[in-house]
Amino acid sequence: MKFLESNKIKFDNILGNTRNYLVQTYSQAKNVFTKSSPFGQILDVLAEYSQMIFLYIEDSLVELNITTANKQRSVFGLARMVGHNPTRPLSAQGTIQLKISTSAASEINASYIMILDKTKLTCTNNGYKYFVQLGNSLENIKINIKEVNPIPLKIIQGELEEQTVAANGLPLQSYTFTSKKPIENEMVWVYVNGEPFEIVDSLYDMTKDDKLCMVKTGISGGIDVYFGNEDYGVIPSGGALITVRYVKTDGFAGNIFSKSNEVKWEWVEKGYTNTGEEVDLKELFTVTVDKPIILGADAESLELTKIIAPKTSRSYVLANPDNYIKLLSRFNYSYVDAYTLWDDDYLDDDNVVYLFLIPDIQRRINKNTDYFTSNIKNFYLDPDEKAAIYDYINRSGQQIMSTELNIIDPIVTKYALNIFLRIFDTVDQVSIKNEITNKITEYLLNIKRRDKIPKSDLIALIENIKGVDSVNLSFVSSVNERAIIDGFYIKRSNTIDKIRGLMTVQTKKIMLTQNEDPSLGLDEFGDIVIGLNELPLVRGGWYDRFGNYYEDGLNSGEFSSLNIIVKDVIRESLSVKMMNSKKDSMK
Repeated sequence: MKFLESNKIKFDNILGNTRNYLVQTYSQAKNVFTKSSPFGQILDVLAEYSQMIFLYIEDSLVELNITTANKQRSVFGLARMVGHNPTRPLSAQGTIQLKISTSAASEINASYIMILDKTKLTCTNNGYKYFVQLGNSLENIKINIKEVNPIPLKIIQGELEEQTVAANGLPLQSYTFTSKKPIENEMVWVYVNGEPFEIVDSLYDMTKDDKLCMVKTGISGGIDVYFGNEDYGVIPSGGALITVRYVKTDGFAGNIFSKSNEVKWEWVEKGYTNTGEEVDLKELFTVTVDKPIILGADAESLELTKIIAPKTSRSYVLANPDNYIKLLSRFNYSYVDAYTLWDDDYLDDDNVVYLFLIPDIQRRINKNTDYFTSNIKNFYLDPDEKAAIYDYINRSGQQIMSTELNIIDPIVTKYALNIFLRIFDTVDQVSIKNEITNKITEYLLNIKRRDKIPKSDLIALIENIKGVDSVNLSFVSSVNERAIIDGFYIKRSNTIDKIRGLMTVQTKKIMLTQNEDPSLGLDEFGDIVIGLNELPLVRGGWYDRFGNYYEDGLNSGEFSSLNIIVKDVIRESLSVKMMNSKKDSMK
């Protein structure tokens, strides 16, 4: 909408000038060209059409630029032009363990139980559907009825569906397949007359006479399947049956981060004995989560597509940190960063790509917890999640062989937030404190900044709450308080041994003078300064220099992570109300 903003065409002026021109040219009275006259009505219709034409031109110019486009069709189309295939939802994957119930097994007259590939089951906790995924060459798994050890099985969230069309026999033929639920990004299989066609990224990856195809995210939804020509891939003959099988997924919602026994499962389909008899798997096996069912992600947002499409690698390899950021952004992390240290004096880690990932805590919080009470482990990746990321990147086949990956654990630093208020006597203190807590919680859950957490942001939020006359706040750094209590702090720095070519971490003990405040973690404005790989949290569990203990969570009676103190209550007179209403109208 910015293209014509500074040069808006005023159609009222154009219409007025046109009427004046007709009056002067034909020496007619102005009442001949009023809205009730035929000529006036024609002029109004032409003016409306002119406006529509200019709006169409403006909209077309806006939608031609990926940074200003608003329609999915435009953004996806422009992204495809630069070689970026927008990511569809990803299914959560993990491992369950089956343990045979000895009492149930004794009632079955068979030597083993068969579980077929793609057998369906449902998680009763979240209501989503999953299926068993065996190896590519396995159609079923045979489990000895006397097996005492737990049997691991990989499962994937989603439902299988397939569609079939008839080929038209033309070169570079393409077909669009849509579904009521989103189609998974990676689990798509294409068959022509029952023969599998391998999926590649580009037409130029197709070699002559090879059974290959491309699968891309549909510009208008679903997926688009493309076949080659005689020089690049084979052409499906006219009338050939093209079958596309895919997984319909629920994306991020299908994740199960917990390995608790409270996660319950229900088998939708039966198993079979070696004699061909059907058996109820629910009665025969107890199911537990072995490895968390994770890496489920929602579809790439339009805003993310606008950012990462220009950074697409046409070689489809992870050649630089930007490529890793693009790949991992699809997993709905709150923050994704990748970097190298090739420009320092230490050479041995020049081929290492460091990954710093912060999960979306807002989507991990349980119903009965919030930012201040959620398990602190929810704020960073556990070993299972890191292992899943390593495995995903390895399976992608895009990593350069000489490159090593290192997922960095965040350096957690804790702060307390003290808020001081002056409020009016017409509002309830408890209500104001609850509203402030909600706004602070929302801000901390959604903050994307990686340089600082400024006090001014929070002050602006609180000032807009009705009933607040004035507000001040301060952060208290646990690291800084610890240094003042101990009388020193440890400063770490990396140094290079140029003779041996090794990097070492040197520590230096910095002694504090009496009453010295080093303000560690805070700048001169009292804002939180975020260092490299640092994760600042407003959480308790530590003492300050005065011996006050800041409890983890929220406690209105004691020092805790968030402390809201009403310093003064003033009378809200009529003049003050009038002044505040005028101030509100100016916002």
